Amino acid sequence: MPTVSILVPIYGVEKYIEQCAETLFQQSFADIEYVFVNDCTKDRSVEILQQTIDRFPERKSQVKLIQHEHNKGLGGARHTAFAASRGRYIMHVDSDDLLPLDAVEKLVKAAEKSGADIVDGGFADWENGQATLFHPAAHDSHRTYQRKLLCQNITSNRIWGRIYRRDLLENHGIYSVEGIDYSEDYAVVARVMYFAKRYFIDDVVYYYRKDNITSYTHDISEKNLTSHFKACQLVASFIEQHDNKGIYRTATDIGMVNAYRVAAEQHLPLEKVDSICTYRVTHPVCRLCIALLRRGWKVKHVNLLYLLFRRIYNLQIFRR
Repeated sequence: MPTVSILVPIYGVEKYIEQCAETLFQQSFADIEYVFVNDCTKDRSVEILQQTIDRFPERKSQVKLIQHEHNKGLGGARHTAFAASRGRYIMHVDSDDLLPLDAVEKLVKAAEKSGADIVDGGFADWENGQATLFHPAAHDSHRTYQRKLLCQNITSNRIWGRIYRRDLLENHGIYSVEGIDYSEDYAVVARVMYFAKRYFIDDVVYYYRKDNITSYTHDISEKNLTSHFKACQLVASFIEQHDNKGIYRTATDIGMVNAYRVAAEQHLPLEKVDSICTYRVTHPVCRLCIALLRRGWKVKHVNLLYLLFRRIYNLQIFRR
């Protein structure tokens, strides 16, 4: 069993896949399994990847390249990659991003030292060929971080820049879901963090490319919004099932209001959210926000109430 499996979905990244793969194959850590999934890309991404693999013969036996028969989207590609992997730890990398060459080594060392289920590292934006803005790992307590995730738009819900113990994901049945592409990170991370013992390091372990406008989830289409609503429902249903004490109910309500805000901002009928999200908000302020949107209030006006309530809620979190 390899120590780490790096999972990489491939679609439309012919400009970036070579540089991405080079940083994966040049890792200082040796015991890595690489699982690439070709999600029926229409460009030369796979051809370029294969040429790059040939330049690293010492890594060639560690590479799996899986071909989808039809396009399954980001969630489906990540699910396929996980099913084909064998590593004790799982790491997700988007095929247009990069890793510092000691990233895997640092994350594994921290995981072995701490015994954590998830090790979270810092990341930096990558733009015009260089690292720019640095983002440290969130240093919140377990409950505070989970609440921030559920509220949405407060802390990063990225699936990458971390390693996960495989048995944590398997024991709780938490996988990427085909059909959830936009907000796919949220759908996984907000569930897995519920169970996880988390450890963090501030070393940069990931470079996130900011200048790729053709990635899986860059555009805000109705299809992507539908995916976001599905992710919200999946997470809310999960919290209802597991959170018997109601510790995270208000945070989940705040996150669900965000789905309605997004729909209204993009001029989608709120019935579209209703048709997907069977979770029902219970907090009075959150219910009021949704009711005002239904009555045709402008989003910018509802936002005044929504953002004020979210801020008050988060101030209360820090005092607990």
